[in-house]
Amino acid sequence: MSEPAQAEAIVTDFYLPHRLEVSPRQGDLNMSLTAVRLDQLTIGRLAYGQEIGLVTDEATNFHVDLPLAGHAEMSAGASEPVIAQWGKAAVFSPGEPAGLHGSADCSLMCLMIPRGSLEATLEELLGRSIGRALRFDFAMHLRGPVGRSWVDTLQLVLRELDDGPGLLTNQRAGRHVQSLLLDGLLLGQPNSYSEELAGGTRPGSSAAIARAVDLVNDRADEPWSSTSLAREVHASVRALQEGFKRDVGRPPMRYLRDVRLRRVHGDLQGASSKSTTVEAVAIRWGFLHMGRFAAAYRAAFGETPSTTLAGEGTSRLVLGVA
Repeated sequence: MSEPAQAEAIVTDFYLPHRLEVSPRQGDLNMSLTAVRLDQLTIGRLAYGQEIGLVTDEATNFHVDLPLAGHAEMSAGASEPVIAQWGKAAVFSPGEPAGLHGSADCSLMCLMIPRGSLEATLEELLGRSIGRALRFDFAMHLRGPVGRSWVDTLQLVLRELDDGPGLLTNQRAGRHVQSLLLDGLLLGQPNSYSEELAGGTRPGSSAAIARAVDLVNDRADEPWSSTSLAREVHASVRALQEGFKRDVGRPPMRYLRDVRLRRVHGDLQGASSKSTTVEAVAIRWGFLHMGRFAAAYRAAFGETPSTTLAGEGTSRLVLGVA
């Protein structure tokens, strides 16, 4: 794409109205945009091939911009400008004009989340309605454990953009990716509700926790998140987590992972390597990151999943999950 007006129109259609500023001395643009729209999210990789500026009016949705290469100076309202690069992103909250100045080699991962979707997820995490605007700290640091996990999920989507439709065409896998990104942003990035999200709360009732345990065991292939599981048993996420700690001895998502590992193990034992693959079985049970899945499987059963599938294993059970 070489015409600034065309480039501006395409990005506006996917994300939000803006003005694209380029210098005629740099020659033609070499803009590229590869994007996917999930149920509630728009995720894409955007590059212009030259130094550019972007100016927006007040955004109506939440946006996260992370340079995959190069760097960009980003600004929003009265917030201190951020020099973003790999490992450091910017989170744009609704209601403020924004600006971005990208280097010639800058390639951006751009995530747009509808305001209503993120606020609804926040209300589910809190277990109540919110009474004030949700706002995030502008600078987002992604080198800690939560940040790295969040980026891992984004990179899975970006690989799909490169390789063509695959995992995300599976409705359950797409919903699972969305849950990871929404919950991860709210719980991992400082915001106006962080103190309440982290605050103490009474554990859920034993009846609610027992119901959640049953749901996990009966429907382990569903794209559960702490949010959706808490909603099913009419508890806040914090109450669910505290209740699992009290009654089960581990967090709900760890319990879900352990149940799924048992399901994978059983399927691999009964399958043939001529008719299925480890990856197909793992994805069926909600494991999207094959490296982490393989490590957890080996820790649980003392062998690799491919060994179990080949019928060569002598599995020793480490997990205490029925």
